[in-house]
Amino acid sequence: MKILHTSDWHLGQHFMGKSRRDEHKAFIDWLLALVDKESIDAVIIAGDVFDTGSPPSYAREMYHQLVLDMKARQCQLVIVAGNHDSVSMLNESKSLLAYLDTQVASQANLEEIDSHVIALKNKEGDVAAWVCAVPYLRPKDVMQSVAGQSEQEKKLGLLQMIGDFYQRVYDAACEKNKSLKTPVPIIGTGHLTAVGGQVSESVRDLYVGTLEALPTSVFPAFDYLALGHIHRAQPISKSGRFRYSGSPIPLSFDELGRDKTVVIVDTDLLAEDAFVDDLFAEPADPVQLVSIPNFQPMASLKGNLNEVIKQIAALELTADKTLWLEVTVIADEYLSDVHKCVLEAIDDKPIELLRVMRRSTVEKKNEGFEARKTLSELTVGDVFEQSLKSNLELDEGESTILTELFNACLVELEEHQQDGGEKPL
Repeated sequence: MKILHTSDWHLGQHFMGKSRRDEHKAFIDWLLALVDKESIDAVIIAGDVFDTGSPPSYAREMYHQLVLDMKARQCQLVIVAGNHDSVSMLNESKSLLAYLDTQVASQANLEEIDSHVIALKNKEGDVAAWVCAVPYLRPKDVMQSVAGQSEQEKKLGLLQMIGDFYQRVYDAACEKNKSLKTPVPIIGTGHLTAVGGQVSESVRDLYVGTLEALPTSVFPAFDYLALGHIHRAQPISKSGRFRYSGSPIPLSFDELGRDKTVVIVDTDLLAEDAFVDDLFAEPADPVQLVSIPNFQPMASLKGNLNEVIKQIAALELTADKTLWLEVTVIADEYLSDVHKCVLEAIDDKPIELLRVMRRSTVEKKNEGFEARKTLSELTVGDVFEQSLKSNLELDEGESTILTELFNACLVELEEHQQDGGEKPL
């Protein structure tokens, strides 16, 4: 069977005063067409379906219409809550949606672990995969605080409890697998920050208790792990089977320039004993990335005032779509008429100026370090990412390659540490 992994829709979001309603409608229409084209059997939304706990009525209507559209296509839908989602709001329709082949995991349930294990069935009605539907884990959901604990003890205790919860759900899925003639793949979900994941401006700092980022070692040996919360599509394991799908639309200007994707997972290819017709053929990848079209033109321009004006003149525009523009003018001297000059440059063009910022050359080199001054307060990923940003000679392609190599090194280092340092790096 084919499973589609997506996340971080943020239905109901307002972006600098602009509604994303039309973009979300266009994305859902595109997604339904993809479900038809690729014969998708199930869709997993890994958290943050909504942008707030009290989304506007149109966002709720989109949500419920999606359920009906998936049911009409006989496509199962699994929704796990994110940190933006309201548990009580998701629970309002949870029981009803179960009758429409939509399963909602809104909150960790320690008493009923089996409730987190969902069977996905193929067209013949046979179980083709198990989903360990783990939503965003709040500390109060998985552990109780103990008086007198240090910050480090709380951190280690929470890490242990999160790992234990994932293991219990995974073990429950393994137990169900034993009842089948042939074991099927086990898919995990999560809505959190994992080591190696690059965040963007629109991602609010997510701390699971006192943990800023979880190591991949906390997850059991899932055949695939569908993650949400980070808006940039990216793998966090060498195999690419533990990954973030990313958000379907850019939720901040710094998400521009990177493909937005959904992930299609073929469970037949995930199986370790999958039959191969041609032993000499390249092995088929069970994970396929599908690029999402851009439904709203956006641009972020940087440079001195003259450079920005030239960049505006070079923008590719269409008469039927208004482009949303962010401008960062880099200049050491004070310029009083920056906003006026930019408005004059976009006059008579299908452009709406959403934000103008001014940065000095020094700020440009050091942006990102303003809020946290000392190295001890930065993660390894922070240091690397900000180092890339401060190097103005690197283009985006070079930064992407260096980031991929850096993340691969992090994964190898973590695996080396898990092995007790016995294997050479």
